[in-house]
Amino acid sequence: MAEGLDRRENLTVSTGMKMDTDPNSTITEFLTMYDDYELFRLTKFYRDRLEQAIEEVVDGISSLLTYERHFSGQEHGKVIELMEKGNRAESSHLLLNLVMEKGSRARRSMWKSMMKMSHSVPKLDKILKIIQEPGSDFYMNMKRDVSEISSHLKDVQQIHKETLRLQTESLRVNTILIKEKVKIFQLVDQYAELTIISTVRDRTLVEHELLARGRDHEEWRKKHLRGELEKIRTDQFFQSSFSQRNSKSGISAAVSGVPGIGKTTMVQKIVYDWATGKIYSYFQFVFSFKFRDLNTINCRTNLRNLILDQYSYFGNALGELWKNPEGLLFIFDGLDEFKDRIDFADSRRNTEPQFMCTDPECWCEVSDIVYSLIQHKLLPGCSVLVTSRPTALDLLEKAEISVWAEILGFAADERKEYFNKFCEDQAVAAAVFKHVVENEILYTMCYNPSYCWILCLSLGPFFTKRDRRQHQVPKTITQLYSYYIYNILKNHSTDIESPRDVLLKLGEMAFTGVSEKKIVFRNEDLIKFNLQPSQFMSGFLMELLESDDSVQSVVYTFPHLTIQEFVAALAQFLTPDPGDMQKRLCELFSKEDGRFEIFLRFVAGLSSPQSARPLEEFLGQFVPQTTRQVIDWVKEKVKGQIGNTNEAGKRNLLITLHYLFESQNKALARSTLGSMKTLTFQELRLTPIDCAVLSQTIELGDATKYLHLQKCYIQYEGLQRLEPVLHKCEGLRLSYNNLGDSGVKLLSAALRKPDCKIQKLDLSDNAITHSCAEDLASAVSTNRSLIFLELSHNDLGDSGVKLLSEALRNPNCKIQGLNLCDNILTDACAEDLTSALSKNWIMKDLDLGWNKLGDSGVKVLSEALRNPNCKLRKLHLYENDLTDSGAEDLASALSSKQSLTHLNLHVNSFTDQSIPALRHLIMSCRELCLINLGNNQFSSNGKNQLKSLEGTRRGLGVTV
Repeated sequence: MAEGLDRRENLTVSTGMKMDTDPNSTITEFLTMYDDYELFRLTKFYRDRLEQAIEEVVDGISSLLTYERHFSGQEHGKVIELMEKGNRAESSHLLLNLVMEKGSRARRSMWKSMMKMSHSVPKLDKILKIIQEPGSDFYMNMKRDVSEISSHLKDVQQIHKETLRLQTESLRVNTILIKEKVKIFQLVDQYAELTIISTVRDRTLVEHELLARGRDHEEWRKKHLRGELEKIRTDQFFQSSFSQRNSKSGISAAVSGVPGIGKTTMVQKIVYDWATGKIYSYFQFVFSFKFRDLNTINCRTNLRNLILDQYSYFGNALGELWKNPEGLLFIFDGLDEFKDRIDFADSRRNTEPQFMCTDPECWCEVSDIVYSLIQHKLLPGCSVLVTSRPTALDLLEKAEISVWAEILGFAADERKEYFNKFCEDQAVAAAVFKHVVENEILYTMCYNPSYCWILCLSLGPFFTKRDRRQHQVPKTITQLYSYYIYNILKNHSTDIESPRDVLLKLGEMAFTGVSEKKIVFRNEDLIKFNLQPSQFMSGFLMELLESDDSVQSVVYTFPHLTIQEFVAALAQFLTPDPGDMQKRLCELFSKEDGRFEIFLRFVAGLSSPQSARPLEEFLGQFVPQTTRQVIDWVKEKVKGQIGNTNEAGKRNLLITLHYLFESQNKALARSTLGSMKTLTFQELRLTPIDCAVLSQTIELGDATKYLHLQKCYIQYEGLQRLEPVLHKCEGLRLSYNNLGDSGVKLLSAALRKPDCKIQKLDLSDNAITHSCAEDLASAVSTNRSLIFLELSHNDLGDSGVKLLSEALRNPNCKIQGLNLCDNILTDACAEDLTSALSKNWIMKDLDLGWNKLGDSGVKVLSEALRNPNCKLRKLHLYENDLTDSGAEDLASALSSKQSLTHLNLHVNSFTDQSIPALRHLIMSCRELCLINLGNNQFSSNGKNQLKSLEGTRRGLGVTV
């Protein structure tokens, strides 16, 4: 084995440059370095990653294996059948199964084909590069056996595993009921697998956690998971194949995720799986800490005492542990909750003195211990896992982090599974989930397990009462949270004389927390706001008291950050004297770090009777003066953003539209949006939830005629949310949104609606192919409003234009302008276009530029252009491989075309030979204002001849 390692290390050095110059030689040399057993181990070790990596090329690999007679035709057929059904993951899984069954020759052929394809498959390329690096995790893993430990340590290890198993085997879920405040499940029964990726997106982006990552979650996942990003399992955090830094002193991993996404539950599952022997057998001991617990330590300490405070049974055994740091894993959960700032650049750490802790027995600040473990200065060789919200990740930018990962949350199937597990009554689970799916805003929230929990708690009661009417079910986020609090009050209001007073004080404390970015509250905070722990309070605050007695004092937190923000917003409506509420809200809106964005959204939403009414049943009437001021503030903010077209203005307008949507106030929407005929969000990234809000506010206002969403990256998911209002707009600019064929099919349905008002539709650069042409053609042929259709920079091809031409021939078709620039068109579609132009006499503007029509295509097209019924005003044929022959055909066809005002023929291959014909064309077309002949092959003299024609007629422009 050692000899094999030496050979491979030499190969890495000797062939480092060969991959670019002689790939076949490199592949042969690379594969000869492995005997059959080693190649088997290599395949088995990387199997999960290879399954992901080959999804996009599984057909090519299967074809090669079939060609080399490793696969039968039937086996190849099964692989391809799965792929064609869209089950690429299953297809690649089957291929790997077959290869592992076939034996060593099949495995060598598979690796050979993968190496050939690797340059076009990022995931595969990454794996192959890692394998060729010296000391890759494959070899480390093969050499890494569990070190022998003494019999005394074995006894301690057994006690430790049993202790951790008992601590982690149960999952506690909070409810809003008096009798059963907490439901307890077995972790293995309730735990739903989360999607985790082996990178972190936009680590330096600081944004409000409710919206960060989650706002663009669905389309981002679909686009990238099949591309360059790899999923990573929790048992792979400490394999250096995922490592972005090579560190011989140990591996530190960081896992990011928004609040409620499942970071703490993931840590619990990791600890449980280690304690029960499922993962990380090479770690002898695992120690898990919560930063919120470490906050209670206000004096110097050392690593020994940190461990003994939680696990006293280690006693003097810790000295032996320090001797083998490679066998230790330290987990720190919730860096964002840590009271001390740790700056790994060593410039702004707020602990004094700035101390490097290198000895587990040395007394220092907790922050220094954490810092030194992550940086491998303390117990070098140990491994460390840190979890954090995205907003605290900037602290780790300069840290020695080897593995970055991010939890994306639930996929669609996992969401449904959660609802089924949470609701004991499966009929209720199905009804709640159906309602959530139908409400795009609520469904978008469901990537996050905590949001699923709130939805289950809030919506469940609506579907257990037979007389509950569907229209009363919450539709906005504010309504949802309002019913969440309503259900708490319904179950707990008898516990206290004045729930209004308590909610007011609790809301004031919550608001202070939002202002100070504080989510954990202590007894002194409760005392400051005249609050006392009670049965009633327990419905709103969770007591953080761990069963292992690791917490030194009781602290409190709201079940979720957004619940804290809602209670803070609610307090504004309970205050007897609100004062100048508008001024205060304007000040909060001006804060640029986004901390008040969701709070303000709830404030706007609570001005709505639908949100206020259930709460007023227990809390009494909201202060009318507050409601009026909030409505006036929303009105002022929306009107203030109208016409502000810079990026900040567009973003602020979008935020205020969220406020308007939460208010559900039709009169307010019409008074603010009534004058807003055009909504422009060009080049501002919009997410599905943004699109849903945009759609519903447009519907509320009922005045928007033009919607400009160029380069907003809405994709099909965003377009789906806009579907209810698309047909109501007169102008839609949707270019550069990657809508694809599915998006065009959705738009075609809008065009077919009898009351469709769309006159101008811009779909340029949207990855459209011939596959959607039939739907589009059907819509265009029957639509009575559409007059301009922009389809440039797509891939319709000749077959797509053939179908579209049939629609243009329909006498009911009203299209006057059509842009087919850059659509891979050739002379094969010329006859179809000619036929269409011969029948469609209202066409005024046709752009066929940047295609390959050639002289033969233009010759055919000229037949239609000669027809006196053809009334084209603008014709674009730039970059179409035209020569002098094509110029002469065009000149002949267009010379009598008195409707022609603009002709674009730049970037072709015209020479001086065509100048007489072009001069005749220019002189004959008396209405011609501009002809573009630039970037052709005219001589200087020829250019002068053409340019001189400008003086023959006023208003004529000739570009050469």
